[in-house]
Parts: sequence; structure tokens; C-alpha cells
Amino acid sequence: MKCFTTKTLKYFVTIATFSAALTVGSITYTHATPQPFKGEILTETSAKLAKPSITVAQASSMTGVWNCNDGGVYFIRQVGNQMWWYGQSSDGGTSWSNVFHGTITGNKILGRWADVPKGDIRGYGAMTLKISGNRIQKISGGQNFGGTVWSR
Repeated sequence: MKCFTTKTLKYFVTIATFSAALTVGSITYTHATPQPFKGEILTETSAKLAKPSITVAQASSMTGVWNCNDGGVYFIRQVGNQMWWYGQSSDGGTSWSNVFHGTITGNKILGRWADVPKGDIRGYGAMTLKISGNRIQKISGGQNFGGTVWSR
């Protein structure tokens, strides 16, 4: 998919006529109309190619509030095949609070987590999770992570 942006720029030309195209990086400047010794108009067009996203049918809508068997609440956000969460203990995060970032591939999420200073615990590590409908399950890693099953 291509997205195009067009801007009009004015500059002063000291020659009678000017006709050229200049490409700098991904931006192409072209001379629009010759107007000797007056403010010339350049049209800037930049093309941006969208990166293809991975379609993950089972994980297409992970965004939301999830509960976990560690008694905590997890606020999950999915953007494409990337997933983030902020999780906190039932006492508002005083006992523990953590963040996670992972990459979704198929029905698996491979990522890293760390406790944050809102809570008293300071753990961190890697974890692999499995997605199954409205359920997420820890399948490896996270030896010092309390939760193992998340659900909506």
C-alpha cells in the first residue's frame, strides 16, 4: 500500500527559467510552472510504503482488560503483531506491578517482562505465552513470574 503526501514550497529563483526534478531521500521536488524571477512553486511528494502486517486470526483483538490467576489485572494493548501490557496486583499495584512487550507469531507470544517501581517486587525475564481464544497461558520462561493463565 502506498500513501502520498503533497506539500507546496515557495523559493526564489534568480534565473530566467528552471526545469528540473530533484530527489533527496524519499522526497522528489519537481518544478511546477516556470515563472522567471518570481517565487517559484515546487511540489514535494513523498511516498511511504506500509510494512506488511502479520494477520493473526486467534490474536486479532487482544486489546482489553484481562484477569490473571495471580489475582492481578492486566491492561493489554495489541498493535499489529506487537503486544504490551501493564499488570498490577489487586491492591492497586502496591505489592507488584509489571510491564511486558512481546511479538505475536501464530498463537504464540514471545516477549520480556519487568516489574516496575510502583510495586515492591523487582523481577524480570523472558516468557513465552500461548493464545487460545479468550485465554492466554504461560508455556515457558517467567520462572519468577506469578501468573500462568489470563482470561477476559
